[in-house]
Amino acid sequence: MNYDHIETFLTVVVTGNITAAAKKLFISQSTVSTRIQQLEQELGTPLLLRQRGQHSITLTNYGTSFIPIAGQWAALWKDTQNLKKMADISILMIASVDAINNYTFVPLFQRHLDSIPNIRLSINTHHSNEIYTLVENRSADIGFVFSQISYPDIISIPIYRELMYLICHKDSSYHDMISCEDLDSSKEIFLNWGADYKQWHDRHWSPDVSPLMQVNTGSMLQRYLNKPGRWGIAPMSVINGAIRSNPELTYYTLKEPPSPRICYEIKNRYTKVSHQTAIETFETEIKEFIKADENICSFQTWMLNSDS
Repeated sequence: MNYDHIETFLTVVVTGNITAAAKKLFISQSTVSTRIQQLEQELGTPLLLRQRGQHSITLTNYGTSFIPIAGQWAALWKDTQNLKKMADISILMIASVDAINNYTFVPLFQRHLDSIPNIRLSINTHHSNEIYTLVENRSADIGFVFSQISYPDIISIPIYRELMYLICHKDSSYHDMISCEDLDSSKEIFLNWGADYKQWHDRHWSPDVSPLMQVNTGSMLQRYLNKPGRWGIAPMSVINGAIRSNPELTYYTLKEPPSPRICYEIKNRYTKVSHQTAIETFETEIKEFIKADENICSFQTWMLNSDS
């Protein structure tokens, strides 16, 4: 079947008559009639009931039944044409936690749009356990998380670390090298940054005492630090993003800080062969980005020491 014939038939159905279809397709009425006749000859049966003097078209039973088939055929034809355009384009599925997608890697993603247009990114935000499942199922090509979970077919690579700081309103009476014992947990906006962080937190503040509020994303954390005295703890990429959104916020160092946040890149051991080159290209971008960003640095074993 010819796409022009199918398109013409569907246009006639939508417009209700040959004159309107010709006008919409920028062709003559005789061309519309010829295309419909050629399609009918190919199918071996009439699609339209032709009555002298009738302005609007009437479909035969076959013509009515043929509408959804013609629609599907046209859609498949367009998809086939799009494949030609997409032949040199790879799509990488990226699954990351909120802090990475909405803070740390935003400049990386923005730079990628301009520098490597033939590798398109599909960026999605999930919790860590969901990301591991997506990578395990190969529904995501690369995942970025802050925790390690053992999966037989997943490779986990530490790629950078960030130190953690106190974040609060500028008018709060806090200072650099503040001790955890000087922070009132009843004024805390708590965000659980992971199992290691939670263990550290429970050593300094009783888990039996509820914080002022619990949130689960960096964007939520910054919204509730709008009053002096309230405080939270976050990595520098989140803090920088929060301060850009709200200049009334600031940050301080902690005397007993939690361990640095270690970001892990996770991949399936059996990566899709068709995506391998795109993944390697994107990984090179990541290394260059980490090297250039003053708030994060490439992972080395000694960085696990929070005093470093």
